[in-house]
Amino acid sequence: MSFDRAEATFWAAFLRNRNVDAGTAGDGAIPVAGGYAVYVAGTALTYAMGAGSARPLREDDCTAAEDFYAARAQPCRFELDEAVLARDEALLRARGYADEDLVLRVLGGPAAATPPKNGRIAVRTTTDRRAWTDLAMLAHAEAAVDAPALRRTLQTAAAAAQVLVIASLDGQDAGVGTVSLVGELGLLMGAAVLPALRGRGIYAALLAARLAIAHGRGATRGALKTTPDSPVERSALRAGFQPAELRRRVRREPV
Repeated sequence: MSFDRAEATFWAAFLRNRNVDAGTAGDGAIPVAGGYAVYVAGTALTYAMGAGSARPLREDDCTAAEDFYAARAQPCRFELDEAVLARDEALLRARGYADEDLVLRVLGGPAAATPPKNGRIAVRTTTDRRAWTDLAMLAHAEAAVDAPALRRTLQTAAAAAQVLVIASLDGQDAGVGTVSLVGELGLLMGAAVLPALRGRGIYAALLAARLAIAHGRGATRGALKTTPDSPVERSALRAGFQPAELRRRVRREPV
């Protein structure tokens, strides 16, 4: 299964099985041409992913997604594989979709039981979602984003993940990440390292440890998503990952 379909399936399954209360009543996901339009209030999870991966997008797919987001007073946004966007661009442009200023790279590599090599770095699993989220917030301290939305997104990521991990350097907690499996693909998401401790092999240790966890749970491959030419991409390439997909986002405002 491709990363985009696996990611969409992962979030749809989480939302389908999530307890619903007053704060989450508007959350949900609907199928769209092999993917899902996903919405989690107050987070960055407000776009369709994996759409068009099973077949070309049609007018009714766009209408369903647009109505889904309009009911939540949101623009309709698609994150699409570059090849899907090129194939279905005429339809999307005719419906008023414009490009967002974001490009994302998906990289994949084999899952293998390879432990981190740096003896100063330890990676452990945790079930303490609050501690994981607090550390993740510190790791994103330099990000110019809406802090409440970021915390809500990280809280959702912690709730959805099958495994949470924390890396420490010489006993000091330094970075976080998550592991979740969809079929035989390990989704490696949510990784971040404290700004003051970057460049010391912590991300590489997080990557290796999560691949080992995924391998132990039956995964044959691992995959992650990041921005091109980022430190995360460079670290993944050094670890033997290969570029697999390029993703772009388009957006249509409610009418």
